[in-house]
Amino acid sequence: MARSIIFLTTPTSATGSMYRVIRTIATGRYEPVRWIEAFYDARRIQDAEREAPPPEDSLILYNVPQHFNHGMRLLDYRYILNARDPRDTICNQYHWELVHEAPLETPEQTAARRARVAREGIDAYALRVDNNLYIKGWFDAVRRIAPPDRIFVGYAMYCLHFDEIVGRVSEFMGVPPEAWTRKQRRHIARERVENLAENPAWIGQKWAGTDIAPGRHRHELQPETIRILTGRYRWFLDFLRRFDDPRVAHTYE
Repeated sequence: MARSIIFLTTPTSATGSMYRVIRTIATGRYEPVRWIEAFYDARRIQDAEREAPPPEDSLILYNVPQHFNHGMRLLDYRYILNARDPRDTICNQYHWELVHEAPLETPEQTAARRARVAREGIDAYALRVDNNLYIKGWFDAVRRIAPPDRIFVGYAMYCLHFDEIVGRVSEFMGVPPEAWTRKQRRHIARERVENLAENPAWIGQKWAGTDIAPGRHRHELQPETIRILTGRYRWFLDFLRRFDDPRVAHTYE
């Protein structure tokens, strides 16, 4: 028996790709469990705040940190953590709004929402949306997890130093990269940035507005918008700069 692994992530880019890599590494060791999805399917997502995932031999994608159960025994699990610069995340959310369907929306409501967001524009949208609720749920959990029980992936390292960060995750899961099978290597290689165009599972094959590098806010938002967002999220940017690998600390400036 092994402690279950929770992939705890803020809503952000590359979550699907990271989870595919983690699942590939977990093959034969951990069983993926649709734990959060079950709450969504039952339309009782808030109950996740009071229930605990299976503590043994399971792999759980936990991408709703605002509903994290802070009362459960954190020592029962190990954690793979992911977060991204919140200024970049908001840019992704804007493009997501323009192409994605939302649960329980009618086609007419979807069309109206997309038109409203398009009229608003990315800068006004970025200033209106506040992601501190997601971030705080993630941060409050992470700061209580014992360092030996956690590893931080991070969008910046995943894009810029893929092989190294995936190797670290694999070691954390008890699978040295040299033990990967040929099939595992093939599936993991598909997730490298340079291979995404040929990867049918990449979200960019379905939806426009995806990106493959940190720093998109610098190209998509006006300087004044960036200044305001930097102030709004300064506490979290400072945390990520210290928490992440020093080679990508500059991306949080």
